[in-house]
Order: sequence, then structure tokens, then C-alpha cells
Amino acid sequence: ALVTGPRTLCDYLVNRCRPFIYATAPSPLMAVAAREALIILSDEPMRRAQLQERVACAGRQLAERCGVVPSGSQIQPFVIGDVGRTMAVAAALQARGFDIRGIRPPTVPEGTSRLRISLTLNVDETDISAMVEALVEVLATA
Repeated sequence: ALVTGPRTLCDYLVNRCRPFIYATAPSPLMAVAAREALIILSDEPMRRAQLQERVACAGRQLAERCGVVPSGSQIQPFVIGDVGRTMAVAAALQARGFDIRGIRPPTVPEGTSRLRISLTLNVDETDISAMVEALVEVLATA
């Protein structure tokens, strides 16, 4: 994790949470990477628009084909419920080349195991359509 904020907050955390900070401090490289990511976000606002288009595309397709309520974010949960079925569906999708992870207790409450579909700018609408098609096929057999 990374905490950014006003100097007063940072000073408080350094002085009151010192054992935690120094036990889990990110490397200087991570700070540079985070700074560069913030610069890119500022300088290239079209990236946000492109990602929102992909989020909307996935949301539409998942709603139409699977009855899933779109999350509106780049992380789309797909609740299956049963742990075994969730992990089987995730494994089948991974075997088809989709990096979709199964999330199970204790990370989520019992009975709410789910797939975590994460959208990035590395996919396009064709990839999203292929993923939804694969999901529909896998769900029919899992």
C-alpha cells in the first residue's frame, strides 16, 4: 500500500506507526513508479476515457449475456457462490488464456465466492467479447 497526503498526516504516520512503516516500506523504485503513473494520468487523460469505454463494454456484455450488474469500475466481480465451482470456472478461463482469478473465503464471506475480472488498456472490445463468450461456455459446463 501507499499513503499520500498532507505533510501533517505523513508526519503523524511516521511518528505513530513507525514499526509498521519500516516493516512494510515499499522500495524507492515503487515510489518512482507511483509518481510516474500519476504524471501519466495527468498528462494523458484519454487513457481514463479509453478504460471507461472498456468498462462500459464489458458491463453491457456481462449484463446481457450473464445477468451481472455492471460494477462501473475496472474491477468487475462475478459472484458464483460455491468455492469449488468458482475455482473450476477460474481455472477453465485461465486455461483459455484469460487471467481471471477466483476469490474465496476468507477474502470474501462464505457463499459469495466470485471471479475477479480486471479490465486494463491491454484488452480491446474483441478481447472482452471473447472473454464473455468463454465465460458463458464455461459456466454452462461447470
